[in-house]
Amino acid sequence: MAQQSLNLGTNANDGTGDTLRVAMDKVNDNFTELYNSPLFSGHLTFAGNEISATRSNDDIVFVPSGTGSVSFPSIKINDNNIEGLRTNENINLVPNGTGSVVFGAIKIQGTSFSSDDSTIININDGLIVDGTINVSGTATITGAASLGSTLAVSSALTTLSTLNVTGATSLVGTTTIDNLTLNDNIIGSSSNADIILTPGGTGSVVLPAVTINDNNITGTRSNDDLNINASGTGVIKIGALKFDGTSISSDDSTTVNVNDNLIIDGTLTTTGAATFTGATNLGSTLAVPSALTTLSTLNVTSTTGLVGTTTIDNLTFNDNTIGSSSNADINLTPGGTGSVILSSLTIDSNINITDNEIKTTQSNSDLVIAPAGTGQVVLSKADINGGTIDGTVIGGTTPAAGSFTTLSTTASLTIDGITIADNTVSTNESNSILELSGNGTGGVTISGFTFPTSDGSDGQFLKTDGLGNLAFATASATLSHSDIGDGTTTVATSTTSTLNQFDKTAHRSAKYFISVSDATNSRFEIVEANVITDGTNAFVTTFGSVSDHATGLAVYSADVDGDNVRLRVTNISDNSTVFKFQRIAIDV
Repeated sequence: MAQQSLNLGTNANDGTGDTLRVAMDKVNDNFTELYNSPLFSGHLTFAGNEISATRSNDDIVFVPSGTGSVSFPSIKINDNNIEGLRTNENINLVPNGTGSVVFGAIKIQGTSFSSDDSTIININDGLIVDGTINVSGTATITGAASLGSTLAVSSALTTLSTLNVTGATSLVGTTTIDNLTLNDNIIGSSSNADIILTPGGTGSVVLPAVTINDNNITGTRSNDDLNINASGTGVIKIGALKFDGTSISSDDSTTVNVNDNLIIDGTLTTTGAATFTGATNLGSTLAVPSALTTLSTLNVTSTTGLVGTTTIDNLTFNDNTIGSSSNADINLTPGGTGSVILSSLTIDSNINITDNEIKTTQSNSDLVIAPAGTGQVVLSKADINGGTIDGTVIGGTTPAAGSFTTLSTTASLTIDGITIADNTVSTNESNSILELSGNGTGGVTISGFTFPTSDGSDGQFLKTDGLGNLAFATASATLSHSDIGDGTTTVATSTTSTLNQFDKTAHRSAKYFISVSDATNSRFEIVEANVITDGTNAFVTTFGSVSDHATGLAVYSADVDGDNVRLRVTNISDNSTVFKFQRIAIDV
């Protein structure tokens, strides 16, 4: 309850202020609320300069409002921050006696840091020590250590992750660095590991007369040969190729492949079979033994006679028959602008092409021309003697006049996504829109009304010009805080019925002009009704009734049903009564 103030009146004893009883009633209410507040609830006591909780183990909680803070003389507690209020002053945390200052698991006692729950204190960012650092225990440095002066390393040092030395370093005796050992002029590795030399960036590995750069080995002395020599009876292996003296052989295959041109200035001698898969050009004669079974390309400049069945790649020639193996097609492909010329061609023992005529050779068989996929059969000119064309577009590029028989059907007709059944045109795909549109600037006419070809502006409506042409027009009245509407309701009972309703979240009140007609008894009336709601209940008053009957034709009431405010009507009879109304609804 809020504080109640006493009304003292305008002037003393002028009778305009609170009466004595009313004034003392306000005083009692104020004291009752004061003693019911947390200050007198019995949970806190105020004694001297102490505030204490009266219930055992209760916290004392200071909760500021909104973005406020809890402020003390020179310290402010703002959310989870402790802030100093006096400029440039320190915030001191001073324990009593031998006590310590504890933050989480970190304890500060005097100038010493220690951990309450762990033997390690982690500093997760950079640390700068301006004085001398003394470590009485073991010091482990896992990152790079940069020393501004000398480093004394005791004999007990066994592990060092990173060591950068800018001056001269002398290591005497066998030195182990990670997995490498250095002794005198020998670099070795342990555990059968490889020794890998990897220069940085674009650098190279440089040996006395050879440079190894990435995967390239380059001689550095001008015009010197680069020699790779095996010891004794050893051979030189490069990948799967083996070089033994002047012989080249393969370690993992019976074939050595030369994938580019090969020039042999001397004599080529092959002791095994020689297979030429590409074109072979001979500067002299070619002696072909009877054992020759495969020849990829053979160019013969003079007459050639081949007797018996001859196989060329995948084709066989025997007498006057050209055949293919393994169910392969036979393709005739002329070069450039050349043509394939046949005096007469019979296909599949049924189709014959002779001169400019394509015909079937079997009695009564159809000649079918069917394109693949979305392809079409294209005819520049067509002359069909007494035949019919089914499902074919005529005049696709050059429209021409034609005569057609009237198409009629008693069943429904489906065209693409449209179904025509009886007098109904509908789409046959779920949730698809039925669209009617004219060509270009042409519109759509339905029952003599021609619709516009483009949309109007927001809030416009369609109107007719009296000649069947519809166009978008703007309403003459613009309302910002109310809505005007009308409607009609017929009630044929004396039971209370709803005449009209409006949304209480959108409108606070409404004014109705109601015309009532009981044609059965020739009774007519006009009346006004005002309806308002407080969100829970609805209230109505009627006035200005004009009727040709002795009493009103109905009794009006109002209620709230969910979010709807309903104007209710109870007829004085069960006769069918028509209520026509205009409503002005005022926004919330």
